Amino acid sequence: MNTLKIIPVLFLFVLGLAGCVKHGAAFIKTLPSGAEVVNLADDTIIGVTPVKVWWQEGSEKRKFVNVRFQKDGYRDKTSSFWVTLRHASKASALDSPQHVEITLDKN
Repeated sequence: MNTLKIIPVLFLFVLGLAGCVKHGAAFIKTLPSGAEVVNLADDTIIGVTPVKVWWQEGSEKRKFVNVRFQKDGYRDKTSSFWVTLRHASKASALDSPQHVEITLDKN
């Protein structure tokens, strides 16, 4: 078998896989600001509001996100939303994030 013919085929295959990755982002803010955003999938802190968060997936068109907001003096609040994975790059997704706004209740 001629290996020179295999290399271009593998390159096109890898290039095709790279094109399948889609990106999405959300701009998350709370009223009041300064709440920690916890990803309930793995209990990691995503950031402190206001925060932009980015995701990527190989074949999905959207991603389900389940988070908890916590801030001293306010009740913890859990919220879920879908992020549309419609961008070809991380930069593009972060330039045009979906907006998520949550109002926290005082203790």
